[in-house]
Amino acid sequence: MLQRLSYLILIILLSIYYFFVPETMDREVMGLLLILVLVVLTIHTFQKEKFELLKGQLLKHSTLVLIGFTIVHFQYYLDFVLGNVTENNDFIWVNRNVVLKAFVLSVIGLLSFLLGYSMYHRFVANFISAPEKPRSTKALTFLAFVSLAIYFYTVNPRYLLGYYGSEEMGASATYAILIFTVSVFAIIVQNSRNIILSKAKPKSFSSYLLQQGYFFLFLIGVYLVSVVISGDRGPIMTIGLSMGTGYFFVSKEKLKFKYAVLIVIASASLMSILGIARSLDKELDFQSRIIEGVKSESKYAEQSYLPQTQELAGSVRTLHTTVSYIPSNHDFLFGRFQFQQLSIVVPFVSAFNTLIFDNNDFKYKGSASFVTWINQGDYWRSGDGTTCIADFYFDFGLPGVIVGMFLFGYSMRYAEISMYSRKLPSLLSHAFLIIYLSYAIYIARSSYLFNMKLVIWTVILLVVNKYFLCRLLK
Repeated sequence: MLQRLSYLILIILLSIYYFFVPETMDREVMGLLLILVLVVLTIHTFQKEKFELLKGQLLKHSTLVLIGFTIVHFQYYLDFVLGNVTENNDFIWVNRNVVLKAFVLSVIGLLSFLLGYSMYHRFVANFISAPEKPRSTKALTFLAFVSLAIYFYTVNPRYLLGYYGSEEMGASATYAILIFTVSVFAIIVQNSRNIILSKAKPKSFSSYLLQQGYFFLFLIGVYLVSVVISGDRGPIMTIGLSMGTGYFFVSKEKLKFKYAVLIVIASASLMSILGIARSLDKELDFQSRIIEGVKSESKYAEQSYLPQTQELAGSVRTLHTTVSYIPSNHDFLFGRFQFQQLSIVVPFVSAFNTLIFDNNDFKYKGSASFVTWINQGDYWRSGDGTTCIADFYFDFGLPGVIVGMFLFGYSMRYAEISMYSRKLPSLLSHAFLIIYLSYAIYIARSSYLFNMKLVIWTVILLVVNKYFLCRLLK
């Protein structure tokens, strides 16, 4: 109770200060805000866990979300306070007059997330009550195979040769890989349910992988190789986390600290190497670019205290762009972006957006598109991205950030309890907890509702498999 009250008081005080923030990059103020962030995160990390199965558990939704959020929204401010980055870095700061305001907004967002997280204290989530039996995933695996084959047949060859970010994969390939991704999540969800229902708890992670099926693992391997060659990195972490989530869901084991540290270091190093390799001359073959990526230092002129995550941290520039432009040059969107993200959850419903809204230019597709338009205009070449704070801010400003991040934190606590409960959750809860943990680190540089489409489509596919596909295969 005292902790929640403290969060609420801090949110109110910082919200008042938000309207009087000086238009300067004051190191002392930033230092005080960083100390506040450190204290709040420390208290959250070491607070007593009331849910037995979450005690000592390192693999949690909130943990990964807060890691990503801290990197994106606070790393560059810490670099500035430490003197690693100067205020002349216009690429990151965009407009020095709004940097401190954006920082305060991020701190308020963090506190709102933690308040929402602490408010969910029920230990009975949405669990199934009707009896359930194992379901075959043969049809789902076949769908994954077909969609992956269509992807390779239709994808832009230059995209696969390392031009990710500068070349589009193509419309057909985009839809094909979306279906493949949904199929992968559906298979992981159904297989994990089958393991629990069959009481076939794996003895190790390798045993769990074998339970997924050799052909399914082969498809995953082929796709990830193409991802690495293209220069993309997101799917590597996403699929890796989804597999890990499935394992810990069925085993209820606790991730050991030493393994967690090794995974973080290895993942950060791999992401950094691939990021550098992607920026090198595309005329070099893939192997040469990887070798150069290992040898090269960070591509940034100003070195961060944590160079492995510097590219991820650079997403904060989109928040600076947003706060600088909205509402001084354009009014708030009053819920449009959140509505549009919800509308694409149900297939074909998003088509009605053109009837609801008068202006449907590129910039109004979402917060990432609007930021890209601000920076590059109508003739953009590559997307600039967004952050979860910027996404909420676009629609309702400060109130949007407070309410949005509160709901974000509340839902992450719900997902954690659903994941480690001894009961089997509903299909919707199951898909939600796996997909949102898989994308937990990247939500900070995206939007909260962006992955709801994957959740609902995965559930739809699981229902179709249960009532139609499995019966056809009998």
